[in-house]
Amino acid sequence: MFVSVVSVVLLLAILWMIAVRLCGHKPDTQSQEDAKASNKPETTFPKFLQFFFKRLHSSPSPSLPGPPSFPFLGNMLDLTRDHLPIHLTALAQRYGNIYRLKCGSTTMVILNSSELIREALIKKWSDFAGRPHSYTGDIVSGGGRSISLGDYSEEWKAHRRVIHGALQRCTSDSLHTVIERQARRLSQVLRDYKETTVDLSEDFTVAASNVITTLTFGKSYDKSSEELQKLQTCLNEIVSLWGSPWISALDSFPLLRKLPNPTFSRLLKEVDRRDELIGKHIEEFKKSDCEEGGTLTSSLLQCQETPQGAAKQQMTLTDTHVHMTTVDLLIGGTETTAALLNWTVAFILHRPEVQNKVYEEQRAVLGVRYPQYSDRHRLPYLCAMINEILRLRPVAPLAVPHRAVRNSSIAGYFIPKNTIIIPNLFGAHHDPEVWKDPYSFRPERFLKDGGGSIRALIPFGGGARLCLGEAVAKMEMFLFTAYLLRDFQFLPASKEEPLPDLRGVASVVLKVKPYTVIARSREQ
Repeated sequence: MFVSVVSVVLLLAILWMIAVRLCGHKPDTQSQEDAKASNKPETTFPKFLQFFFKRLHSSPSPSLPGPPSFPFLGNMLDLTRDHLPIHLTALAQRYGNIYRLKCGSTTMVILNSSELIREALIKKWSDFAGRPHSYTGDIVSGGGRSISLGDYSEEWKAHRRVIHGALQRCTSDSLHTVIERQARRLSQVLRDYKETTVDLSEDFTVAASNVITTLTFGKSYDKSSEELQKLQTCLNEIVSLWGSPWISALDSFPLLRKLPNPTFSRLLKEVDRRDELIGKHIEEFKKSDCEEGGTLTSSLLQCQETPQGAAKQQMTLTDTHVHMTTVDLLIGGTETTAALLNWTVAFILHRPEVQNKVYEEQRAVLGVRYPQYSDRHRLPYLCAMINEILRLRPVAPLAVPHRAVRNSSIAGYFIPKNTIIIPNLFGAHHDPEVWKDPYSFRPERFLKDGGGSIRALIPFGGGARLCLGEAVAKMEMFLFTAYLLRDFQFLPASKEEPLPDLRGVASVVLKVKPYTVIARSREQ
């Protein structure tokens, strides 16, 4: 994420002034008397240093390695670095695959290997299933009533069970058909471009979004739809603002909440807009004849009305739960899939022989017919390419932070209750101890005897917080990618223009920088 030098300096100045005021708020009486008696005000300076060194050395995990931190600020400058996943991965090379960072009074433990992430999220899932207590998170998540940001509790577990059951019911029969329909529709959109140079990112977003809106409301949209554009613009803005250090600083430094914060004001405005747009969709759905249909929203609304199983759930599914479930699915199911499709095309432009191998494999195995999800075991190279994209560019590269709900340990280090755990999926997927030539795009590593480790591939997290839409995302990636590479050959926009930049832009979601491409039909 980009943070200007001016912004960082301003924030440091504000925090430093707050720190000075905190230090001087209740001066030591004896020190004041001594200073007056000797007429040497310098005697207050050691007290000032003592305050900060006490703060600095009061880390609840003193044995964990980590970079030096500033008094009061901790390692905030590290956390505001451009492309944070790459920076945290670089720190792992110096301090090891588990290290700590401080941000104000908050201690964060960064995990940079798949084994450490699996230990925390899967083996000891019950110790690290919490979410950080977050002032801004509560605002964005309807008071913590979303699956993604809600803290681990009996209510959250019951809510997740209800959503998981509803999602299974509405996708068991219709998901494949819904994705297949959108894949064919996307192919037609690309044909209509007639091999002109185009940026496909918006088309990928519309296709992925239509899968989710069909599952939730039974509706799909054209790219020109004003309703869809408003919703996507709003959700994209929330995701972008959520990754800003001006937002995360409000959790670590509560006093900053009293100061003007244009970024936070924009976030509040977009959250209000989001709630208005989605609330309108839900109300229209309630009034329609679709409530009896097989959509996720109809299933959730039925759960509100039906007391069946209430004793087991020990909760009432409120309108806020339904609302925030829709938000979770729209953000999690749209931005991630669209970003992965964009990354796929970007990488195969760098290695065009990969797309040819995928095409030839489909023709050899399936002939002229389009693939089904059940064909995936017969198309190993296609699956290997998808796994390699998920490895290189996990769309949520730092997942969502976890919180230790009790005292525990990771890799033998003591982890106190309320410590924040950051699973660096990007770092784990680029660990040279696990992946040979980790920064190269090599789908072959996931073929038999290729050296790739499926166990070490964790793009969706794990444990109690495993991505709820993992099954949807996997089917989307397979079918969309298979259809696109069956129907089209993707070519650079021109010989003069550089190939897509593969570094990407990191916020909550890791996205490729905008680029243009030519989609040439294979039917010619």
